[in-house]
Amino acid sequence: MKIKALSELEQEVMNIVWDNDSCSVRDVLKKISETKELAYTTVATVLSRLQEKGLLKRNDKDFAILYSPKISKEDYSKSIAGSFFNKFFQSFGDTAIASFAESIEELPKEKKKYFLELLEKHNENK
Repeated sequence: MKIKALSELEQEVMNIVWDNDSCSVRDVLKKISETKELAYTTVATVLSRLQEKGLLKRNDKDFAILYSPKISKEDYSKSIAGSFFNKFFQSFGDTAIASFAESIEELPKEKKKYFLELLEKHNENK
């Protein structure tokens, strides 16, 4: 399944659903209202669109509609990152690789160490 990047609002809603495993429109609205004011219908539309995109499952149960993730946050992020890097490297070739390598140097020490450990582990598995 090809997954596209989400808008800022869609990402915020998905984070709420991922954090809670299963949510109603009202649950999402309550949580999102802590940072912004949105109409119930806006949240309902966003959840419906996320379901249409294949990211959420809709469960009509006991007069309540609940949404739950159809894909984990980890799998989603891997898909988006993979898509981005493929396009980036196809478009810019060796320049992209050099730019990416240089950006690793700018990471905080712990993140850089973690990244290099993951890279080494990936190389060992090949």
